[in-house]
Amino acid sequence: MLLRVNAAELQRQREQAAMTPYKLAKESGLPINSIYRLENGTTKLTNHLRAREIARALDCRVEEIFTEVNHN
Repeated sequence: MLLRVNAAELQRQREQAAMTPYKLAKESGLPINSIYRLENGTTKLTNHLRAREIARALDCRVEEIFTEVNHN
């Protein structure tokens, strides 16, 4: 399942957690380039498993940063 990222909210949550993009990447187990692309809007969709790891690292709910993509 793909989820749409709210780039501004991702950055806000990361900054609120006092994390650098590098630290978020390390804590979530994702490549640093993935974090940069999600935050700057280059990547608009991500896998739900990646979203879950980002939310876990930021100690928030997935729904606070990501929304489901509707396939009609």
